[in-house]
Amino acid sequence: MFQEPGWKGVRRQPSTKNKEGNVACGPPLHNSWRPFTEAFDNRDEDRAARRVLTYINRRLDVFKPQLRSDIIKHRDTSLVTLHLPQPRRGIPHEFNILNVYNDGETHAAVHELIRISETLPRISLCAGDFNIQDRTWDEGAVNQIRPSSPFMRLQELFTDLEIQYVHPVNRGTPTRIPDDENSRASVIDLVAASAALINQEGFHYKVKVDDRERWGSDHRPLQIEVPISGSEPEMRYMRRFRQNDRECF
Repeated sequence: MFQEPGWKGVRRQPSTKNKEGNVACGPPLHNSWRPFTEAFDNRDEDRAARRVLTYINRRLDVFKPQLRSDIIKHRDTSLVTLHLPQPRRGIPHEFNILNVYNDGETHAAVHELIRISETLPRISLCAGDFNIQDRTWDEGAVNQIRPSSPFMRLQELFTDLEIQYVHPVNRGTPTRIPDDENSRASVIDLVAASAALINQEGFHYKVKVDDRERWGSDHRPLQIEVPISGSEPEMRYMRRFRQNDRECF
């Protein structure tokens, strides 16, 4: 699961204004991973580049992963459903994964998800860059107690979705390492899950602290282990963060 992914030019498409054609942009591709994202066009404000991108390993094709653009159409959030034929006890047959990039200035993703929360299916796992600091997950931050504060709005969203914030096994480890050495490292990349998933033996995640795994990003990746199926191998995947490395127009 990526936030602010680095899109790349994948082909040229016919254009009435450019004889060489316009560059069509898409996600980086890998034979083992299937990308789930909507098409975009940076020349159209309503179809600007998505700021979230979810990959599902092809070994999980047996679960028929599905991008739920029929439910969520927003550049900062995406919903992918895995269809589990034999889920573990308490895990639903439709395992819904919510990927979130919450802009630190507008908090548009949280506001949009609150707005449509009554229409969303049951969420099992939610992860992303929320750009919200609070002492609940970051001992160096201050508590936000104003009802309209970003933290309280996020708590409202988690309540609406019936999910809970989950601490990593290396609790308190910063997830964002600023380039400025004088700035404080912070925790703004969060994981929340349903009670059914939290109670599953083997469910946990950790913040990866090897700087080589950051791929030049100022965010550390989170590695989440999710035991979801009673018949298939456990799902293990890493949520990585990467800043844009090019612009596509």
